[in-house]
Amino acid sequence: MLATLITRGLEQVGTAAMSGLADEAGPCDGPARPGPAGPGEAGGPPVVLVGGFATTAPLLGPMSRWLHGLGHDVTPFVIGSGFDCAQRTVDLLGDEVRAVSERAGRPVQLIGHSRGGQFARATAARIPGHVSGLVTLGSPFDLFGLRAHTLFAAAALAAAGTVGMTGFASLSCLTGACCREFRAVLRLPVPAEVPFTSIYSDDDRVVPSRSSIDPSAHNVRVDGSHLDMLTGPHARPAIERALALGRSTRRAGSASHGRGARRLG
Repeated sequence: MLATLITRGLEQVGTAAMSGLADEAGPCDGPARPGPAGPGEAGGPPVVLVGGFATTAPLLGPMSRWLHGLGHDVTPFVIGSGFDCAQRTVDLLGDEVRAVSERAGRPVQLIGHSRGGQFARATAARIPGHVSGLVTLGSPFDLFGLRAHTLFAAAALAAAGTVGMTGFASLSCLTGACCREFRAVLRLPVPAEVPFTSIYSDDDRVVPSRSSIDPSAHNVRVDGSHLDMLTGPHARPAIERALALGRSTRRAGSASHGRGARRLG
């Protein structure tokens, strides 16, 4: 019940925030540049866009519209505002990715913001045959790699889940059996056939940039806040390059691509 009330409140806040941005000439959207096949056509691979902690559908709107303008069929994925048990969420995301991939007859590109990047990374490692590329935005790959105020908020919600409130992860998700598989998969390298780009910012006040550096990723630093990477234009050139890398790697049948850290110029 509490999780439902919190989620509904966040949806209202998200809707209001997106309306405010639209009233200001839509700086979060920017001009849509149609991809090679035009908006929504089959030229670009389908994209599953995964929301993270405290993210609701309205906050995925700007990124979804921008990706659609590039020619991608976009499926937003948000479960319980990102508060729920990680393993349950990854299981549901895996089912969604398989369904989208099978409908399209091709693998999907996964884009995940914040905790959604953890879910996306775990899914790519579990079912790489259904994933043509992985992009994460401000995602902590160390489960405790959050700034103190964010870690405190997450711990408070996990405590609520521990005492039996439904819709929240519990403290056992961090150390117990329920999310053991999720924790193990999150530590595994992403399969080399899945191009992986981790995008992060030194301006992020939620997730320290060091927590987003992944040795199996092409790590790219951009400007902007934690939320800017999802709703603003800051990460979009890096995302577009990552999507192109996924397409070219799959076409070439290559199992290698550039890894390391660099600054987007």
